[in-house]
Amino acid sequence: MKRIIIVISFVSSAWAAAQITPPPIQRSTLTSRGLTINSRKGTLIEKKIINVGKFKNLNIQKIVSKDTSDNSSETFLGMMYEYETFDEISKRTLRIDKNELGKLIQALQTVEQKENEKSNQETKYKFVTMSAIEFGSVYREKLSSWVNYIKIPSSHYNQNLLEFSKEELKELIGILKKAEQEL
Repeated sequence: MKRIIIVISFVSSAWAAAQITPPPIQRSTLTSRGLTINSRKGTLIEKKIINVGKFKNLNIQKIVSKDTSDNSSETFLGMMYEYETFDEISKRTLRIDKNELGKLIQALQTVEQKENEKSNQETKYKFVTMSAIEFGSVYREKLSSWVNYIKIPSSHYNQNLLEFSKEELKELIGILKKAEQEL
């Protein structure tokens, strides 16, 4: 009987120790009241969306959220991804804060410079935003060319991938610079 109790306690303690803790939840930047404006309760929130540009099937937008009770506001870049299948239509907007947008533009400009240099080996770059949008570039030896991509998180098992060329990278950087000036 003691052996059974010892075995059961050993197995249950091993099972409890083997549990994986979930990843920490990332919070958006905080305002003076401690909450992002969009997550405040008990107040009227106004949201204005201004289209800045379009890249492939991404709508790049300036989004201004305003708390009408104290007139505080926050501005950020929105990347709205839209797709349609036989049974489903989906729109999702992911946000990029202004300081993160500057870092993204700088990273894409660095990638643009690297793509102009000769490379004889497989090389990869990526930049991941706080909202899990991945911007990247891959040099494919077999094709002797660069392929740029944006990976939009949509669900746990599904990722939406937009591929584009070196020339289109210049276009994307231009749209993002324009958006940065408007924020």
